[in-house]
This record gives sequence, C-alpha cells and structure tokens, in this order.
Amino acid sequence: MSDPVAGAEPRSCPRTGRTRTPALAPGATRPSDVLTAFLAAGVAWLGAAAITAAITAVTGTEDARWLALHFAFVGGISQLVVGAAQFFACAFLATSPPSRLTVRTELLLWNAATVTVAVGVPLSLVPLTGIGGTLLLAGLVVFASSLRGMRQRSLQHRPWATRWYLTAAAFLAGGAVLGPLMAAETTWTHGSLLGAHLVLNLGGWFGTTIIGTLHTFYPSLAGTQLNHPRLQAPTFVAWTAGSAVLALSAAFNVHAGGVIGWALLLAASLTLAVNLIGSARTATQRSPTLFVVSAGQLLLIGALLLGLRSAVVSGPLAVLVGAQRTAPALLFIGGWIGLTVAGSLLHLLPLMGRVRSLNRPANDPPHMFATLGAVSAVVLGLLLTASTGPNLTQTIGRALLILGYGAFAVRILPLAARAVHAAPLRL
Repeated sequence: MSDPVAGAEPRSCPRTGRTRTPALAPGATRPSDVLTAFLAAGVAWLGAAAITAAITAVTGTEDARWLALHFAFVGGISQLVVGAAQFFACAFLATSPPSRLTVRTELLLWNAATVTVAVGVPLSLVPLTGIGGTLLLAGLVVFASSLRGMRQRSLQHRPWATRWYLTAAAFLAGGAVLGPLMAAETTWTHGSLLGAHLVLNLGGWFGTTIIGTLHTFYPSLAGTQLNHPRLQAPTFVAWTAGSAVLALSAAFNVHAGGVIGWALLLAASLTLAVNLIGSARTATQRSPTLFVVSAGQLLLIGALLLGLRSAVVSGPLAVLVGAQRTAPALLFIGGWIGLTVAGSLLHLLPLMGRVRSLNRPANDPPHMFATLGAVSAVVLGLLLTASTGPNLTQTIGRALLILGYGAFAVRILPLAARAVHAAPLRL
C-alpha cells in the first residue's frame, strides 16, 4: 500500500481517463503521517483512561470514573476517528492529505479541549468547561473543512468517502453543545439532556463513523469487495435518522420516538450485516483482526435488540439513563466500539509501520489462538458483568474484561511505538 500524493493534486490521464498520483514531494506530509499521529495520540489517551480506571477501581471515586470515560472517548477514540476519517477519505478520493497546519491545528484543538474539559468538569469551573466545548467545536470545524478540501481537490466523485464523516461531525457538534449546558446544571424538565448527549456522542459520532468506515474497512480486511454497495444508502438513512430521532426522543421523553429510533438503528445494523456477511463469505484472507471486528458487530445487534425491547416496555430514557441501561451500554461500548477499535488498531498500526518504513520487515501478525482467547474473555466478561446474578459473577465478568482488553493492549502498545518510530513524522 502506498500513500496518496502529498503536496500535489492527482491528474487524470487524457488517454485512459484514469486518475494518477504524482510522485511524493520530498519532505511533504504523507497520509500515513497523519493517521499515525492521531493513532499515537489516541492510544496515549486510552492508556491514560486505563490508568484512571484502575484508580477508580481502587478508590471508587466518581470523578475518576468520569475522567476515565472522558479520556477514553474524547481524547482516545475520537482522535482515532479524526485520523482514520481523513486517511480513508484521502485514499478513496486519491488526493493529497490535509496540510501540516491543518493537522497541527486539529491535534492542538482536540487535545486542548480534552484537557480543559477534564479540569473544568470535576472542579465545577463552568467557564473553563465552556472553553473546552468551544475548542472541541473549533476542532470539528477544522476537521470538516479538511474533508471538504480533500473532496474539492479530488478529480473523483465519491460522495461516500466523506458523507458519513461529515454527518458524524454534525452529531458531535450537537453533543458538544449539550455538554457545557449539563455542566452548568441547566434546568430541563422535558426529558433528559444527558440521554440526548449520550445518543449524539455514542450513536451519532462514534456509531456513524464506525458504520461508515466498515463499508470500506471490512472488505479490505477480507481482501474482497463490498458485495451489496446499494445497501449503503439505506444503511446511512436508517442509522442517521435513528440517531437523530432517538436523541430528540430522549430530550423530550417521547415513547413512540424512542421505539422508532431504536428500530431504525437495528435496521441499519442488519443491512450492514448483510454486506459484512457477504464480504466474509467471499473473503480471500481471514486474519485474526477480521475475527475481532466481526465479533463486535454481533454484539452491536445484541445491544440494539436490548435497547429496542427496553424502549417498547419502559420508554426511551430507561435504557439510556435509567435502571435498564447497563446491559445495552456494556454491549454497545465495551463490546461493539471496544472490539471494533481494538481490531482496527491491530490492523492499521502494523500497516503504518510498513508504509512509513518500507525497508523494515513486516510485524508478526497476531496469533489466531491468542486473539480468540482475548475476544472470548471480552464477550464472556460482558455477559457476566451485565447479568443480574450475584456480585461474584459480576466481579468475575469485570476481571475477564480487564484480562481480554489487557491482552489487546499488550499487542497494541508496542505496535503504536513501532509505527511512530518507523520514520520521522512529517508534521
């Protein structure tokens, strides 16, 4: 795999009409540099989240629990999303990557927002929290501008290369606006701002990005093509409409809207599954990372089924902020998002190491047996933790979760270090 050209725009051949990419300009920013920088920053924040979570387990401090989630989602996974979105858009549009200034600005804004909010919320410093939200919105604006810039520079018309990511950014903008309002303890009696905030961030931002990326990333893992490309449009409509309807239903506690929102999300996951199953059946390669990502998609369907059932029985708020939230949240966050991110890192980090330093041998792929053990520990841990059994059962479940994701971390952390040190980052 080679980088799309940096510092020069692609040209269309007059004879064949095919788009070609000029040679990489010396010293220019490469797409692999962009992705590696965001992956490294994201992994660092995930490490900070793990350390904070360990402190939480020992002390039981509520602020530490919130910080762990904040570090993981805003500092960690969100930066993985920002880097991967620009990398994949650049590749599929066959154009030049964002400029050094753009990447540096995104990294500065995103990390400054993460730190500012992390300080402002626990200390109840509402102005500082507002500044953090503003920095996050500014980072989203730069991110969206970067995607539009790549689309404008490209000679190809591929709307799906950026459509999912721009929509996801719009969802996060809504979630970022609600964050400071909740920090300021704004009175809202119509429903739950927290519920809407969770839907916009988890379903809208992370969910839309992951669902969109899987349409191209999963076939690449399988070494095949998307079997039913026409299903991408209804999947997009169902997922984005479901996220919007569910967020509004949570904000205003609309029972029927909650049912419709969960049903639309489930429909989108099923149409996506049709494509993923098709790719898996025609796969020319079945790597351990393909197995990790596939397991996550099964847990997504389980989480959405539980969410729909709860919405039918108890309304939209019970599964988001009420007593019935534990099992769907564990399957959605700890299962789907967690395994998809782990599998993506296991694939992308070695790839970045090879692309950025072609004279180095390829990293050893993860062993299928070890991967199977880690995934099994995560899945069993999720089921036990979400159960209504005795405390010992849930304790064993949490231990298995730590063991499973610890096994992934042991593999991911050195891969991240190798990718960063493979060649100087041209940023």
